[in-house]
Amino acid sequence: MTGERVPLAIEGLTVYHHAVDAPVIENLALSVKPGEIRGLVGESGSGKSITCMAALGLLNDDWQISGQIALAGNRTLQAVAERRGFDAAMIFQDATSSLNPIQTIGQQLTETVARLRRLSRATARRVALDLLKRVDLPEPEARYDYYPFQLSGGQNQRVMIALALAGQPRILFADEPTTALDVTIQSQILELLKSIRDETGMGIVFVTHDLGVIEDICDTVSVMYSGRIVESGPVTDIIDRPAHPYTSGLISSMPTLAGQIPAGIAGQVPAPGQRPTGCAFAPRCSEARPDCRTEPPRLVAFSAGRDVACLNPLGGNHAAEQSRLDHRHCPNKSTRQEPIAEIKNAACDYRVGGGGVFRAVSNVSFDINDRESVAVIGESGSGKSTIGKLLLGLEAPAEGEILFSREPVPLLGTVLHRAYARFVQLVPQNPYLSLDPRATIGNQIREPLIIHRIGTQAEQLHKRDELLEAVGLGPEFADRYPHEISGGQCQRAVIARALCLQPQMLICDEATASLDVSVQARIIALLRELQERFQLSLVFITHDLRIIRSLCQKVAVMQKGELVEFGTAEQVLSTPSHPYTRALLAAVPEKKKELA
Repeated sequence: MTGERVPLAIEGLTVYHHAVDAPVIENLALSVKPGEIRGLVGESGSGKSITCMAALGLLNDDWQISGQIALAGNRTLQAVAERRGFDAAMIFQDATSSLNPIQTIGQQLTETVARLRRLSRATARRVALDLLKRVDLPEPEARYDYYPFQLSGGQNQRVMIALALAGQPRILFADEPTTALDVTIQSQILELLKSIRDETGMGIVFVTHDLGVIEDICDTVSVMYSGRIVESGPVTDIIDRPAHPYTSGLISSMPTLAGQIPAGIAGQVPAPGQRPTGCAFAPRCSEARPDCRTEPPRLVAFSAGRDVACLNPLGGNHAAEQSRLDHRHCPNKSTRQEPIAEIKNAACDYRVGGGGVFRAVSNVSFDINDRESVAVIGESGSGKSTIGKLLLGLEAPAEGEILFSREPVPLLGTVLHRAYARFVQLVPQNPYLSLDPRATIGNQIREPLIIHRIGTQAEQLHKRDELLEAVGLGPEFADRYPHEISGGQCQRAVIARALCLQPQMLICDEATASLDVSVQARIIALLRELQERFQLSLVFITHDLRIIRSLCQKVAVMQKGELVEFGTAEQVLSTPSHPYTRALLAAVPEKKKELA
């Protein structure tokens, strides 16, 4: 790690926050060679983003940093901040919120180029247009004067990549840059990053929780847990033959198009001040020995090019064996073959500026049978969420009918909708945004019973505790606030609230999109269990096609507001008939080597 032109070399990085008497990052070493794409994976709380921000000098005075960080040969911590934008740059997960909403993308890019390259405004504008062309933004001359809100999420991400390239950096940090994107857009962004790497020879640190993406784009990968790297080496070796039980757990938490039911990892990453003595993963590890709880493991050589921090590493085929055990399809449940919900030739319009009308859904027809799970898939703007809104009564059909139990779905705000809300409930994507930060979890779960005047106070409290138990939280969570629990626990609380009125159907709108793979696996297992226990119908709106077969019996494929394919999960995913469905499936980042 001594070369002057090595894009990134980190040695002994330790990071403290003033509010915690324990290191957030501890003695971390990480290097990236020219042209190398290194993945950085791990659950939320593992320290991935803090590592990147420390490397870029983005942490404020609340943080104390020690160790060596070298960006293209600049080895002092002070020089790191001074060289930001020149030697190193970063792209973030939510590009739209990272861009200035009151400046055009052209203004933002031109100003950045002029500052970093010390060019005149006119020359910087030409460079900015070249960068927009380089990142394949459609019609760059016309979109130069667009504001971020006028571009799609994928287009804004391309603008963010152009901004990152403005100073011609040697190392690029990409922090979850594709998590919120459709699979087709995600595939395009990954290909773009690889082509830029090939053209420039820059190194890339790619942060993600998606091991399918890691295998698709990365050369090497470092697995982080609780502020330390626990395994590091070539991607293919680690994905196929993980040595650390945590890495194996992450791999077995990934759903697949073939129908692997994700196993998940029990428990969660400990906070820095609550880490156990010895190995931080030991309380969650099925392979832990007594000495794992007393002796902290060091990162040592495991095989050629491989390092692992584990006192009891796996033999090399553990993940494959575990995946074979879990490689089974979601069973076809015996449902009464009668629809609980019917969408008949439905269309839905939205008012747009200037008095115009945008048709979001057109001539869509399909049924949802009693106790059946139906996935609704497609890219952003395809009409997936509008289907959910129609079923919830949040939007009225401009044409056709939306029926529930043979009756028209009443519109929100009408007298009939209050009663209808007891039968159909929503589980949204972001649990933090759907919970009141000022109210306890228990009161929010109980609130629907109060609104609908169901039961006495004692009966309501009993129901609340029953639901907390059903979603795997327990009554002790009743007095906690949303900020006091994890994202996965918040999503469980939202599901408990949705079940409070004993609905017959749940609409899950990207309900697992923002979760770590291990948490996502537990939520999928929970939904399967709750569907069986409460005899629910389920509409699962998602852009992650790998989830479908482990949860749903049927699939509806939406494109530009139209239903282009509908059938069983087996039919649609194995033998798709529509070119659009085939394009979606081709873009899914899957393991290259399927397990037998």
